[in-house]
Amino acid sequence: MEKKSNKFLWFLLVVVIPLLFTVSLSVIIFSLMGVNVIEKGKSYATNLPVVSEWVVEEEDSSKSNDELIQSMENQINTLQNQVEEAEKAVLQKEDVIKEQQSDIVLLKDQLQKKEDEQTQQDESMTKLADVYTAMSPGNAAKILESMEQSEAAMIITSLDSDTQANLLAEMNPEIAAELTKLLTN
Repeated sequence: MEKKSNKFLWFLLVVVIPLLFTVSLSVIIFSLMGVNVIEKGKSYATNLPVVSEWVVEEEDSSKSNDELIQSMENQINTLQNQVEEAEKAVLQKEDVIKEQQSDIVLLKDQLQKKEDEQTQQDESMTKLADVYTAMSPGNAAKILESMEQSEAAMIITSLDSDTQANLLAEMNPEIAAELTKLLTN
């Protein structure tokens, strides 16, 4: 039994391993030289009677490769179309953003103008209130009675409560009652 295992071991070490090493090294060298060893091997194997049944014919694989390439090209075209549509959508969104930003700037300008107008109006009402506060309540009441009631109510609201009380006391009771109604609303 030892002789058989020794012969097998000798055969393996002396014949099989060096043969595999030589074949592997040859394949690497030919591949580096640019020779397609696998294709050459397939072409030789298709000519051998028994081995040709094991080897897949090149025509079938080239057809499946062509179909695969066509399928991949279709996917690439589809994805490129999707990318183009997405880019168009992005450009449209950017245009909308630019429009909205310009609208924001316009609205801010309008708001600033309104705030400036309100500030000027408040300043003028303060000055007007100071004028009516400096007047005697009787004279101020006569002037306010001759005005439109909404304007008179606005002026009265800008006055302090003591001056308001003095003015309303000096006014005609009917007009004072109407102004009081406007002031409560």
